Amino acid sequence: MMSAVRARLHWLVPLVAAWVWFCTVANRSAEAVLSLNNVENYALAVFCQLFWMWSNLGEWAQTIHFGYVDSWMWSGHRVGWLPFVGWAYGIDPNPVWLTRIQIAVVSLGALPAWGMGRDEIDKRWGGFAGLVLYLGFPPLAAMALQDYQDLVLSIPFILGAIWLCRQGRTLGFLICALGAAMCREELVPMIVLIGLTHPGHWRLKLRWALKAGCLAAVYGFILWYLGKDFAGYDNPMMSHSGDMVVAWPPVWTRDIADFNNFYAAFLKPVHFLAFLSPITLLPGIGALFFHLTAPAHGGVDTAWDGHIHHMAPIVGFVIAASIQGAGTTVGWSQRLGKLRRPALAIASIATITATIALAKPWMGFLNLRPAVSLQTPDTVAEEWALIDDIPGDAAVATDTYASILIANRKNAFTYDESLADKRPGEGLNALDYILVRKQHRSWLEVVAEADGKPIGETKTYVLFHLR
Repeated sequence: MMSAVRARLHWLVPLVAAWVWFCTVANRSAEAVLSLNNVENYALAVFCQLFWMWSNLGEWAQTIHFGYVDSWMWSGHRVGWLPFVGWAYGIDPNPVWLTRIQIAVVSLGALPAWGMGRDEIDKRWGGFAGLVLYLGFPPLAAMALQDYQDLVLSIPFILGAIWLCRQGRTLGFLICALGAAMCREELVPMIVLIGLTHPGHWRLKLRWALKAGCLAAVYGFILWYLGKDFAGYDNPMMSHSGDMVVAWPPVWTRDIADFNNFYAAFLKPVHFLAFLSPITLLPGIGALFFHLTAPAHGGVDTAWDGHIHHMAPIVGFVIAASIQGAGTTVGWSQRLGKLRRPALAIASIATITATIALAKPWMGFLNLRPAVSLQTPDTVAEEWALIDDIPGDAAVATDTYASILIANRKNAFTYDESLADKRPGEGLNALDYILVRKQHRSWLEVVAEADGKPIGETKTYVLFHLR
């Protein structure tokens, strides 16, 4: 019994590393949320209201965003994790908690990274290499800081599916593959290709791909059945695929500047080793193709402070392929004879040095500070205090920027986006309170004409009581 426990004590290493990484990234995320400086406050507010409605009222509905329909496929996406994240959100319904859910899931990818490193590189120190290649990969932190985007949750599941596939553990592989597919519909075809990463002959690889294919077919059928009567937003992946069918060859919407400023970062510091494992990298290349041909101004960005979550699956495949690539180079080093140990020592030092050297500017850019505990940010936007005393059942509106402040309620609107769509013809009559940006003079005039009573203000906003 004790020997079995001791044999598993090494798993404490990735757990500790995951905790430190989680605290570091989560503290930065809390700063962004509470200072109203997220990637997009509006999108985060929609997720918060959706999950609040689900966890409190058991229904999928939102009033913050213009146009989106009241359905679990509200934006056209099919996300199996949606109800589970919604239930988890109900434990502590606030946007800081939601971002921490995402960061926690990503941090736990340290476990398959540790296991895969030990299997692929070296039993003794390969796990540490896996952690460096995972937690030390700058785009991983950038993805985790994408407010909340369900596609980001796929990263540890992809890595886990590849690791367990290569181990030959069918049940674990299928569970992780299902977890990845549940993150968004475009992962469904990708998990089939993960079966090809099994380290056997091609007949065996195809057998594992068939296992994943059966899983994808069953899950895909469930998605189709649940959504067969859905009418609303088109599925983005299908829309983009349809555009390419109509107009082939596709238009490449990215240029060399995008490669230098964005895509090249996915090959650093040593993640170019991924090219040594082309089969593992293959599903990621497919996702990259869609990214390179997506409309340049359609919410698929190549700016690190924009919407980059569409690259999340690629991150999972790049890291897995890099760990395999590192294992391949270690295998090749056996040909060096007596020079093998010093060569591996030099390579290890170079890898750690390159990771640390790259981490410094990235930590500055992302405003990350190493931490071992969760902390309350020093800077909190004044507007949070304004809405503390508003009754939970009141109807409130504000602009899209401040929408995150009012997301945890049934009737939350954006006066510059959703109010006219969700309450057509009602205007201010639909509201009990309105939080107006002082720069929006036309809205201040409308509120004054409706005899709105100012009950609080900050440097930027004024809160009015309308009834």
